[in-house]
Amino acid sequence: MRTIALKRLFAVLAVMLLCHVGPVIARSVDDDPAMADQAPPSELRFDEPFGNAWLGTADADVTLVVFADYACPACRDAQPVIDQLLAQDSKLRVVYRLLINEDEGRDAALTSLAVARTSADWAGFHRALDGAGTPIAKSIATVLAARRIDPASLPQLKELDSDNSAIFDEVSHNDLLISQRKGTAIPAWVIGDANALNGFELEPLRAAIAKTRAKLHR
Repeated sequence: MRTIALKRLFAVLAVMLLCHVGPVIARSVDDDPAMADQAPPSELRFDEPFGNAWLGTADADVTLVVFADYACPACRDAQPVIDQLLAQDSKLRVVYRLLINEDEGRDAALTSLAVARTSADWAGFHRALDGAGTPIAKSIATVLAARRIDPASLPQLKELDSDNSAIFDEVSHNDLLISQRKGTAIPAWVIGDANALNGFELEPLRAAIAKTRAKLHR
């Protein structure tokens, strides 16, 4: 499990600088409770995926939102548990909110979000990238090739421009969301209106999903 407070702050500041945002004072939700009421971009609900960055069924009755960074070993370790949940629950959807908490995860997160905006198999790409270990340029390129995704079909991701602004916005959006849900470490998960929780043990997750489902079907 990786803490996110300082690294997350630096990532947001970097995105703001890329977007030419004016001077800001860095604050957390704890420092300024009003931040918790700040609305994320209206085009996406909390549990609405960015493109195809989700697993499971489209007609799910429960959505599990997962915050993760490809450079976080604990995040990669969580994927087999998520896959078990999906194998056992045909009415579950898992939406991924990708963060850049570790510098090594930047290119992986941006590439994954770029793939999510195409017709390519994001689920296959995501699982393969998770399985490749610490993300480096070579492993990302290898996974793209294995999944038959032409890098030329993706926008350039080194600097912000009009073709990739939605991707950079999504990273900033995800950082705001985990702050609003009082997340302090990743991987983290959220169901409904609850705050972010850590720990990807199968039974507690199944119990939380079942509790939410029971409320929905009263």
